[in-house]
Amino acid sequence: MTIHRVTLFNIPKSEDIDVLLAEYRSLAQEAKRDSEPYIVSVQAGRTLPDARTKGYTLAVKTAFHNLDDMYFYDNNCQAHKRLKSVAAPRREGDVFTAYFEDEVGATT
Repeated sequence: MTIHRVTLFNIPKSEDIDVLLAEYRSLAQEAKRDSEPYIVSVQAGRTLPDARTKGYTLAVKTAFHNLDDMYFYDNNCQAHKRLKSVAAPRREGDVFTAYFEDEVGATT
């Protein structure tokens, strides 16, 4: 079961988005559990201009093998803790996070 997690941030300054994108690149390489990589994939980028983005300027999709790995990411991952400390002073408002298990199975 793969868990897909979508996180949306409102990062007002473009240069701060650049900083967070660099942090996500590092996270994808450095996040370890029991000395092994445990994140299936990380995708991140600026949202495209559209009223439906509701002010969110950075979108991130992270995939995990299971819920236990996602909970480890939330509570114990040192790379994720570092990322959160870098993001906190750069963001405005709440961060939106939702996660799901794929029930369609379509690939593109």
